[in-house]
Amino acid sequence: MTILITAILDAGRSAVDIAVFTFLPLMIVTFSLMRYLENVSALRLIAGKVNPLFRPFGLDGFGVLAIIQLCLVSSAAPVAALTLMAHKRTSEKFMAAAFAAVLAAAPANASFPLASLGVDPGLIIINGICGALVASTLAGWIVGRRSSPGKNCSCDRADDHLVVRRNLLAAINRGGADAIGVVASILPVLVISLALVRLTKSTGALSAFTSVAQPLLQLLGASQQDVLFFLTKCLAGASATVTLLIDAHNELSLPPEKIIHGSAFLLNPLDLPGLSILIASVPTLRSVAGVAVFSALAGILFRTALLSWL
Repeated sequence: MTILITAILDAGRSAVDIAVFTFLPLMIVTFSLMRYLENVSALRLIAGKVNPLFRPFGLDGFGVLAIIQLCLVSSAAPVAALTLMAHKRTSEKFMAAAFAAVLAAAPANASFPLASLGVDPGLIIINGICGALVASTLAGWIVGRRSSPGKNCSCDRADDHLVVRRNLLAAINRGGADAIGVVASILPVLVISLALVRLTKSTGALSAFTSVAQPLLQLLGASQQDVLFFLTKCLAGASATVTLLIDAHNELSLPPEKIIHGSAFLLNPLDLPGLSILIASVPTLRSVAGVAVFSALAGILFRTALLSWL
């Protein structure tokens, strides 16, 4: 019982620290900027310019903005662009493609910290963009085959449901309110996922699992450390995995090449916290989640194949 309570309290402190002191400031700035650019029609202009270039990959302009936000800000930043797509009632094809691309790409909050280990973040980001384009193409093709032609791309029509207020203060207020709502929705998921990771470590479940699965792990060439990385990634997300990678590098001097080769599977938002944050923030994504996850897996496999050639 003591182990359970300690794990929950530690997870709660870590989750509040991540949500309030990391996600919230980034999301307030991102949401406010997106709202202001939308109000002055700059966002629609930018999206319209890039839209023809990425249509073959199943993406509209706002889908491209979501990828850029992920690669340059954090894994939570695409919520702003995806929320605007949902408000504008973008067709399922573009929503699925954008969602899949975001799940397959490499977030900035996971790739940039690896520079301290001698890993080139630019290589990981470019590799993530390649995987994102593969994922978006597949998702757009699958949804396009099963559904009737959707509405026009969100960057091609005016928004009839939002009151345009060309005022920076109004954009900041609305962006801040949106960001606080998103953080409130993701905090429970963060607490639960981090508590699961701590319970897995403290109860010895990881050691028991690796002992039972030792023959399979030997066949795959995986160690207990690799299993810990994978479980942490699935349960706590890419940021927690990067923390483990940095600790392992400091203790065991992990070569940068091994980190790069494992980055395709470890550095992406396709995990419990990542999916929960995006779906809780943008409920419209639930209807295309299955296709997006399948397509993102294909994109991640493509990323792995690219990195294996290095």
